[in-house]
Formats: sequence, C-alpha cells, structure tokens
Amino acid sequence: MAAAAASITTRLSDLALKDVPDDVLTSGVLDNPVVFGYTFESGIDPKSIPWGSLTHLVLAFFNVDPAGTVAPSSSSPQTLVDAAHKNGVKVIASIGGSGSGSTSLAVALSSNATSAALVASLVSNVKNYGLDGVDFDFEFPETTQQVQNLFVALNSTRSALGAAFGSGNKTLTMTLYSSKGQFGPNVPQMDARPFSSIVDYGLLMSYDYFGSFSAISAPNSPFYDVPGYPGLSFTSSIAAWLKSGWDAEKLVAGLPYYGRTTSVQARAAPGIQFMPSSGATPPGGPINKISGAWTWTDLRDPAGGALSSPTVAQGGWQRYWDNTTMTPWLFHNTSLTYIGYDDLDSLAIKANHIITNGLVGVMVWMVQYDYDSELNMVVSNYTAACERIVQQLDASSESSLSPSSLLPEESSSEPEDDGLDSSRSSHESSTKHSAASSHCKSFSWSCKLQLALAALLSMSALVFC
Repeated sequence: MAAAAASITTRLSDLALKDVPDDVLTSGVLDNPVVFGYTFESGIDPKSIPWGSLTHLVLAFFNVDPAGTVAPSSSSPQTLVDAAHKNGVKVIASIGGSGSGSTSLAVALSSNATSAALVASLVSNVKNYGLDGVDFDFEFPETTQQVQNLFVALNSTRSALGAAFGSGNKTLTMTLYSSKGQFGPNVPQMDARPFSSIVDYGLLMSYDYFGSFSAISAPNSPFYDVPGYPGLSFTSSIAAWLKSGWDAEKLVAGLPYYGRTTSVQARAAPGIQFMPSSGATPPGGPINKISGAWTWTDLRDPAGGALSSPTVAQGGWQRYWDNTTMTPWLFHNTSLTYIGYDDLDSLAIKANHIITNGLVGVMVWMVQYDYDSELNMVVSNYTAACERIVQQLDASSESSLSPSSLLPEESSSEPEDDGLDSSRSSHESSTKHSAASSHCKSFSWSCKLQLALAALLSMSALVFC
C-alpha cells in the first residue's frame, strides 16, 4: 500500500474564493456549472441514475444507418426521458460512439442528401421522445474532409433545431478527441473556433490515453503527462483544446468511472507502474466483463473486486499512488495484470482543475459504473464547490459595496506594517474585491441595486457635509 494522494492543490471540499483566479470569477462560468452523465440508451433502471447531481443525461447510443436514419437501438427511451424530466434533468440523444456506430455516421455525413436526412431524422427523434438535444460522438474523423462533413452537419442541426423548437431551446454537443487538440488521431490540428461557436458544449474525452492497446502500462487518465509521452494527459488535453480556440466556457472535461487494464511482460521495481505490455488480452472485471477495462463497480465488487474499500486492495492485488500522474494503480503479481484507474482522490484533483481553469463543467462516462455512489460524491462536491465560491463572491460583493465600506477610514495611531506579507495580503484582498465588484456588476441584480444605493448615499454625504 502506498501513501495517500499528495496535496498538490487545495482539496475540493476546501476550495474557496481565494483559490480561484480573478478571470474565472469574473467570467460567471461558476454560476451555472453543467454535469453530463452518459448512460446506455436502453436497459437502464431509472432508479440507478444519480439524478440529483446531473444537469444532462446523455443516452448512448441511438443507431444511425448509412442513409441517415436515426432510431433508438432497441426499446423506447421514453421511460428514462420521463424520469429525467421529473427530476429536472435534460436528456440528450447521442449518435456515433466507438466502432460501427461512427462508421455508419461517417457514411451518413459523406453526402449532402444523407447528411440532410440525418439532420431531419434527429429533429424527428427529438420531437417524438421529448428530448432536449443531440450529441455528435464521432469517433473519430480520419481526414480533414470528414471533419468538414461533421461541421456541415452540426451547422445544419443547429439551424434545424432552432427552426423546429426556437433558437436556444435545444442543446447541441459534440465529443472531442482526447489528445493534442485534434478532431481525430490522424487529423492535423486546426482552428476549433468555428465548431465552438456552433455547439453549446464540447465534451472532452479526457481518458483512454493508455490501455491494453499501448506499449506500456500507464493510467487510463493521467492528470499530468507520462514521461516520454507528451500531450497524453488530462491537463495537456485541456490546454491543447483551449489553445486551438475552444471556448473554456463551452468546454466540459470527462471523468472516467472505470480503469484500463494491461497484461505486462514482467514486474518492475515496486512502486513503478510503467512496464512493457505483453500484448496479451487482460482479464475483464467480475461484473461488467468489459475486455481491457474494469469499472468502479468491478473494482469494488465485494466478491471478485480488487478493492475492499476505495483505498484498500484485496484478492492478491496491491494498490499504489503515483505522484507523477496523480492517479492510483493496481497490480496483481500472479497474473501480471495492471489496472490504471481513477478514484475519489484523483477525480477530485481533476474537478479542482476544472474549476480553477474556468471550464464550464464535467462529463461522466458512465454513471452506472459507480459503486454505492462513491465516485458520484466527487461530482456532488464539485457542484457544491462552485456554488460555495459564487456565494462567497456575492458576499464579498455586498461587503465591498455597502455604504459603510465607502466611507473614509479613520486614521490609526498605530504605525503601518510595511512587511512583504502584509503588502501581499492587502493586494490580494484588493484584487478579490475588484473581482467581486466586477462579478456583482455583471451577474447580480441585487448587487447592482446596492451599487446604486451606495452611490446615492455617497452623493448625499457630499451635499450635506
């Protein structure tokens, strides 16, 4: 057992106004954070969905045929849609996904006729099932022409949704490839601003960086880059997409509720997680039995799982924490199996980064992979942190704009402390009050009223003095 997660930032539960950059505070992005949760389009018990922590439920996946016809994969999604709406959660229909779903989508987008048919079919499904929007999960464009085809379809879908339901009444999203700000692994980097301007949100797949398909064992979603593999990490992907022109206030970062497994050639020195892959197919988890992956449900299964608690290994597994990638990992000496995954600590570090870098929200793949709502606790803490910071900002605004705060301070007979710490503290306080005032002017009518009242009082004081 290795040491617990290193404290690289303030804990999510303790994150406060002082920890957030001024440009994030003044942007208003923390006022309405979004939480997208993916689940299967059918076969899901509505009672298993953590409704209270979601703003959007994404149904994966509606089928698309090469002619552009869109339809639910099996039974009607109406039960999930009705349950979501009852709980105040919007429902998004997702098309594409890995494998054949995106292969068919690529064909449907390749001609004007089938692309137009796809858009019309999407609108019909939104009407028929009372959906709240559409998600394009194209995994992944292989050429610049396919990227252009996707752009045309997104633009047409935006127009069609506006014409059918009114401008801004339906949500349009697209998934973003995990690394280096590219729309696909073989597509050169390009300006992302046209896409960012069309959709409401880009859902960043900030996971699947490493797995059984990789040359070495490494985390599914490293927070920082793995040595020798620049750009393949949570933080690097976010930075790359922002650099490409994607609007931070439309960027949603993905949190995986699963880990990737790798069969390795031989055990490295204790505590070293980067080992050459053997190429053999690693075992699936005891519950979901997904080749090359263990969900949190698998990891925490009391009978066959690898963890008896979120941080304690069982059944021949050993748990470690890696300070290079800020993730936990597991190793089984007998089977030479490695699992790189996320837990409460690593997800909290990622959520903290989302807040302090001004992103608009989080996306979970997938909500039903949780165990006893353990990982969902991080998502709940994320939204609570956003709310807490906004409340602190509003309180700071009210304090800085109160009439008494505008009166000149009485001179003190005590000499001023001209030390560096005092100066820094004064500057930080002034900066936060400035940010609070800006937020107040932009986002709070009550603060605007206070500002006007304070100005009147100040004018009265000038007249009668």
